[in-house]
Amino acid sequence: MTWDPGARPAWVQHAIDGEGGPLYAISRQPLVVGDLLAEAELTTGLSDWGPDDFREPLDVFIAAIEAEANLHPAGRLRLRGEVIHALENRLRHYRHLAEYPAVFDERIVAPIIVTGSPRAGTSMMHELLALLPNMRAPVTWEYWWPTPFANHHGGRDPRIELANADVRLLAELSVSMDGIHTYGGLQLREDPSAMLPAFRADPLWTYSRVPSYDRWIQANGLRPGYEYHRQVLQILQHQARDGRTWVIKAPSHLGYLELMLELYPDARIVVCHRDPMAMISSVTSLIATLRWSSAEGVDFQEVARESMDQFGRNLDAVLDLRKRGVLTDDRCIDVTFDQFTGDQAGTVKRIAERFGIPFNAATEQALADHLAAKPRGRHGGHAHDVDALGMDIAAERARFAEYMTYFHVRPEEAGD
Repeated sequence: MTWDPGARPAWVQHAIDGEGGPLYAISRQPLVVGDLLAEAELTTGLSDWGPDDFREPLDVFIAAIEAEANLHPAGRLRLRGEVIHALENRLRHYRHLAEYPAVFDERIVAPIIVTGSPRAGTSMMHELLALLPNMRAPVTWEYWWPTPFANHHGGRDPRIELANADVRLLAELSVSMDGIHTYGGLQLREDPSAMLPAFRADPLWTYSRVPSYDRWIQANGLRPGYEYHRQVLQILQHQARDGRTWVIKAPSHLGYLELMLELYPDARIVVCHRDPMAMISSVTSLIATLRWSSAEGVDFQEVARESMDQFGRNLDAVLDLRKRGVLTDDRCIDVTFDQFTGDQAGTVKRIAERFGIPFNAATEQALADHLAAKPRGRHGGHAHDVDALGMDIAAERARFAEYMTYFHVRPEEAGD
């Protein structure tokens, strides 16, 4: 089987063919950082950018987009809009902090951090843990626009529909996207989307082919992005004032858990594990489809190599933290894919008991209702095949042998 993203939506193909009108013609113009900054200042009426540590990664990212990403007109238009939105959010962020300094007094107490291999159940784990008593998880619209509208008083928050329209556009760029991942304004959201205004966030190198930016991140790290994310949680917590505990999530946290423990010293961590060779064709298909939605073309095997290298570094990192005793059993729980899929509610109950979180009959029923409403494969899934990756499967299995042995990860047939 070869990777097949399906036919492009007609409106995207029209844009590629030069039939999209003046708007898409404008999108072909080069992105200029100074112009993007000026536009964000103009649309918000603000000029305090906070620390300058976002400027170099922004420069590197935009240069990589122009030189390496090969975006089609609709993809360039969407990318430009995302960059402007991130810049506007940054300006609003620092205005909010200046107006409400009490935000800095908010303590993010004992958050639960869900991480692990992609396609290992992290999304469902996140959803189920958020159903435990006194827990909450960030939803898309909160990360899409964390600071409140100044003129909004009561009723449904207008940011919900705005966020839903924005994230649904991604699904409209590729007909196969909804079969791979669900997008919507009220869906739970991964943390890197809140890190975008720092321009140190994995969606920037996941959604587009930008190898020079990826190399810059590997050399310089994500600390300012994680510090910015903590401030976003403080802003949201200060608005809610409900005393609930955060459940946050991203597979990419796996490579930065030591930094996260520095920022959240009392964090509880749940790591989801899966056979790397069982998940790699699925995650490669996801990333390739994300890039196909905005790019003229995608090298599927290049995406596979890049993904395996990235997740290999992350798995090496969590193995190292466990062996060095940085991650201890009292604060970290390892869950294998077969354990979780075999008994999802029971696994969540075990985690709750380990972390001292109440678990009663009402909680058990809430989990059962949630699982019944979300059967696996309800959106149709997507076809993928490890043979299309162009990898030496035996060599890759040998590479991850220690990881799988240490965490008791069962080998699977390659597939989702």
